[in-house]
Amino acid sequence: MTQRYARHHGFSLMEIIIALTILGLSLAAIGNLVMTGARSAERAQIETTAQFLCESKLGEIKSGAQPAESIGPIPFEQYEAPSGWQYTVMSQPVDDTGTLLNIVVMVEQVTTDGSDPIRFQLVTWMIDPSIELSPDSNKTITELLQQLES
Repeated sequence: MTQRYARHHGFSLMEIIIALTILGLSLAAIGNLVMTGARSAERAQIETTAQFLCESKLGEIKSGAQPAESIGPIPFEQYEAPSGWQYTVMSQPVDDTGTLLNIVVMVEQVTTDGSDPIRFQLVTWMIDPSIELSPDSNKTITELLQQLES
């Protein structure tokens, strides 16, 4: 009498081990991508903060709330920015008369862990706000700029 063994249909142990290995490698790669994305998002947030602080400080200079003179590096006040930020203002005359200034505002994050700080700078030219036109003068800013060009 011959016995027939029933043939079982299913996965072999080798197939299961290979499938689990592929799954593990895929999860490791996805985890690495998530970590890279999180680091990039954090860096983008810090760079956006630097840009905002730099634009704010340049706006203060343009409005006359802060003098257009070289200073820094100076830490931001606690109410202006999160701790660890400082700014530097560089002001240089563009022409011989000194009426047109080249203003450079640089903001950087002070790091304590030894990593490279994030820096952002803006450059603009503006008429020196300390120069006032005499009351009897009828010159407009356009005329002053044309005078500087000649």
